[in-house]
Amino acid sequence: MSSCSSGSCCCGCADNSADVKEVQDVFNIWLKAVSTGTPDAVETLYMDDAVLLPTLSPVICDDPAKRHEYFKHFTANENLQGKIDELHTRVMGDVAVNSGHYTFTFKKDGKDVSAAARFTYVYKKTALGWMIVEHHSSLQPAGH
Repeated sequence: MSSCSSGSCCCGCADNSADVKEVQDVFNIWLKAVSTGTPDAVETLYMDDAVLLPTLSPVICDDPAKRHEYFKHFTANENLQGKIDELHTRVMGDVAVNSGHYTFTFKKDGKDVSAAARFTYVYKKTALGWMIVEHHSSLQPAGH
């Protein structure tokens, strides 16, 4: 696997820079939607049968109602902001993967909180554009 400085990879395929940009744009829309505090805006980015393995819950969210419930609580955090720390994007035909690290900051009980996590998002290209079909996020483990 080769990686360029932008954090994207073309996986030896024909030039797919437009698809890489579209996938990264969906990811940025996701980050912005999370910070709006509107779970409906987040949910529109997922296919109905998408699976979410969330950062802050043991529940596997495998339908729209479960994902909505998770994001209702997550997006309610005061001053929630997400920042991409490292991003790798691979496009393989009509499937794409974003993986890397992000950090969320927010206020909880009047205190500033920062939570670093690692993530993997899998997308499927549909008539509506790139949609999330799988999303796993977990807290960043302590380093060596």
